[in-house]
Amino acid sequence: TDNTMLIPDMVEALSGVGKPFEFLLFDACYMGTAEVCHAFRNVANYQIVSAMEVPAVGFPYEDFMQDLYQGTTAGYKQVCQTYINYYQSLYQSGDYAWGTVALVDSKEMQNMTNALKQEIVEHKDILADYNTNHLEEFGKNNGPYIAVDMGHLVKDLNGGTLPASFSAQLDKTILYKDAIYKARPSYFNIDASNYCGIGIYVPVKERPKWNAYFKTLDWYTAAGWNEVDFSWNF
Repeated sequence: TDNTMLIPDMVEALSGVGKPFEFLLFDACYMGTAEVCHAFRNVANYQIVSAMEVPAVGFPYEDFMQDLYQGTTAGYKQVCQTYINYYQSLYQSGDYAWGTVALVDSKEMQNMTNALKQEIVEHKDILADYNTNHLEEFGKNNGPYIAVDMGHLVKDLNGGTLPASFSAQLDKTILYKDAIYKARPSYFNIDASNYCGIGIYVPVKERPKWNAYFKTLDWYTAAGWNEVDFSWNF
């Protein structure tokens, strides 16, 4: 099941508390995308997320609970580092090991969305008939088109160079990122040069049901996708 389908219900339920949580840690696959982080921007001050599949054993809670409840960015960064260290140790012992992790400052997500919208609108003609197959893909196992790296997308739209203003906003929003760059199985490898920390769904004709759902999200307009005139039946 694609966890992103549950986003509106989760946001509504958690918003009912009446004030933002200090953090949300998503021990689930594919929650480290711009769409998800935007949706939860007012729900929690910080989000700890993975853009790709999370291994079945999940986060090693026994190793970082003290850091998690420090209530500091340093503590949350250490949680992310502990996650990566755990899977690196599994890799070194010969076990299956892969993963990505990022710490997102929710207070910067609206600015991040605005920066992304500017890029999408500016390059809407390219996106109208755009192939994502050459981008860093996070649906590594059997989830093609789930998400590509957001930074890699914007870089590609700009001829291979990430605009300085967009890069600066990324640095404000993604406070920490890391990955198992050499993974086991090897198809889970991450290209460090094209990994910004979070992913993004780019509408493709191969996913008509996803596209229909995508258009119901606030994100569809907030990020400027409504201004793209896709060359296929969207």
